[in-house]
Amino acid sequence: MRAFAWRRETDNDSANYCVQVENIKGKQKLNKVLKTLSEWEVVGKGYNANTREYTFMFARDFASPSRWLICAKKFPIHLTEVTSHGNELVRNKKLIKQGDVL
Repeated sequence: MRAFAWRRETDNDSANYCVQVENIKGKQKLNKVLKTLSEWEVVGKGYNANTREYTFMFARDFASPSRWLICAKKFPIHLTEVTSHGNELVRNKKLIKQGDVL
């Protein structure tokens, strides 16, 4: 299971981020992801019948980009942020090394 994040443009001063969680295998894992990200709004979802995997997209507003970084470092799923320049940055490396991700 992996997650990808990116910042969305908004009209207000807050920082809005989207997270797409891919390769969710089975209902049990899906329920765990939905419970873990219950503070986030579900903005999209999909299911691949061939692989039996779910993909969910979530969105959330943060007061500032620094608040996002604090959340991203504690994110419970392997998280890669795609910047506006197309660079990919792994935001929760410490948790991944410790094995504390779903």
